[in-house]
Amino acid sequence: MIVMKYKVLAVTLTFLFLLSLPLTSASTVEKPYVYVPTVPETSLAVIALYRAGDYAPVLEGCEWLMAIKTPFDSWGRVYGAEHEAKFTGLALMALIRGESIARGRYTETINGAAYWLMFKQKPDGSWEDYLGTAIAVAALEEFINSKYVDPNMPRLRDQAKKAVERGRAWLSLHRPKTDAEFAFGAIALRNRDLAEEMNETAFKYFALSYLGSHPEVPSNYSPKGPLETALLLYATGDERYLKELLSMEHFGFWGTLRYNPVELLEASYVSGFSEMREIACPYLEQIRPQLRFEWERVVYAKYFLSCGMDVELPNESAYSSLKPWQIAEIARIKAILGKPYTREVDYLLNHRNGTGWGDFYNTEYVVWVLHDLNVTLDYSPILDSLEMELTNTSPTYYYAYALIVFKEFGRENALNRTLEILAERESPEGGWGYAPGAPAGIKSTSTVLWGLEEAGLFNTYLHRKGWNFLKRALYVKIPVPERSNGALSVENATLLKIRNGEYAGNASSTVEMDSLDGVVYIYTSKNPLAVGAIPVSGFKAESPWRSEKRQYLILVAIVAALGLSFYGIVLFERGRREGRQ
Repeated sequence: MIVMKYKVLAVTLTFLFLLSLPLTSASTVEKPYVYVPTVPETSLAVIALYRAGDYAPVLEGCEWLMAIKTPFDSWGRVYGAEHEAKFTGLALMALIRGESIARGRYTETINGAAYWLMFKQKPDGSWEDYLGTAIAVAALEEFINSKYVDPNMPRLRDQAKKAVERGRAWLSLHRPKTDAEFAFGAIALRNRDLAEEMNETAFKYFALSYLGSHPEVPSNYSPKGPLETALLLYATGDERYLKELLSMEHFGFWGTLRYNPVELLEASYVSGFSEMREIACPYLEQIRPQLRFEWERVVYAKYFLSCGMDVELPNESAYSSLKPWQIAEIARIKAILGKPYTREVDYLLNHRNGTGWGDFYNTEYVVWVLHDLNVTLDYSPILDSLEMELTNTSPTYYYAYALIVFKEFGRENALNRTLEILAERESPEGGWGYAPGAPAGIKSTSTVLWGLEEAGLFNTYLHRKGWNFLKRALYVKIPVPERSNGALSVENATLLKIRNGEYAGNASSTVEMDSLDGVVYIYTSKNPLAVGAIPVSGFKAESPWRSEKRQYLILVAIVAALGLSFYGIVLFERGRREGRQ
């Protein structure tokens, strides 16, 4: 677990370093970079798009899979995660299809992944769990039937066949439970009846289509995320799912948010980052069913409101279990919604404890809300108490609200001390962490920047430095491919040449396009941020599968060759005997 944390930290630091690299090219585009490639989504998108005949994004996805694999030609769900059979199998199936477009590019990895799967098979024939076993069997079956088994390893295909047989034997003794297990179990066992047992889900339609059926998908079926969209595209070939899946592609991959959607919503409250709201809101819809406690409803209320979603606030009977700041937040949300909030204000006024409402944060938050709602109150003793409690020992977000409160009430000394604390905590890169010495994060940085802006402190060194940190963390500049005089240029990128369906080598930054099917660029070369495939004459695919007819013709050719050889030997012997006579 400790090793995994360091891996994630190293990846994050590398990512932030790459975002800071200067670009000298005049043609660049700046986009949010808030997603991370995931193997299931990217692999299934590749498989579905290949079937749809859209080969450029197939190659893009395959190059991302190559970028995030382990040195053992295996995969975890994301880069740096524990490699597993289920993810390695999906990636193997995707790369087999990519190889048919760029022959020679993925062969070594395909064989390496197949070998890794066979090596990891347990003595009882399984891999990890039911889903891992089912996907491994399905992937090895495709490997066996593909044209890309290494001819220098003649026993590999037979070994894969034995692994598939043992895996199927294990699957036949166990029962699937989830939709994914049913789908890939049906595929691995070639059992259409097993797929028919499933609920009407995208996995069912995918499995039936893979097994040769033509499932009827309800016209009102709405997929959730790229994985379900890919499954439905594979099952139907519907243009609607194709467009939707392509719209979910990010810099050549499919995946999930790199950050918590709440972090991005906090960033959206900062000037210049409003588009983060559009990115985060679809993910926020998945959170609502998980809310179990009354305080969670309060905490998420402002985020639901930002996304135009319905807000469910706790009843007054639950107020005794809530903190003062949460009751103040209920009043604030009700005011925004145009609902009466006098009960909440009265509750707060009746539960005041001396010069405040408990600790520093609860008190400052209640003061901020009551003052914003124009509640008449002698705030002076409360503010005096807040000033006395102002120390550099609290979580960073406390000081964002302190900025607003002290600025609104003209408490200059307290305001300056708050700014000093934030200056002491600001990292060299410009962001803020949760506590002193903690790594700078999106949420804490966004909250401080919002507080500075609410206090009217835009044009300050603190704000500029923090704003630039947030910009570097959430956005990236990518060079725009440029065509000129028959050449394609992408600065600081590796360019893969595809000619006549074959991988024809690399170029750096610039490549001549003459006679090419297309070009795949990888920016940057060593640590990819973006992958793009650009058709020239058009990417073409051969069938990746060995056909029975082809195998029959090969067998006939071998028999014919042996027959001719035998006939030649007979003629030679006959001539030799006649010569002796």
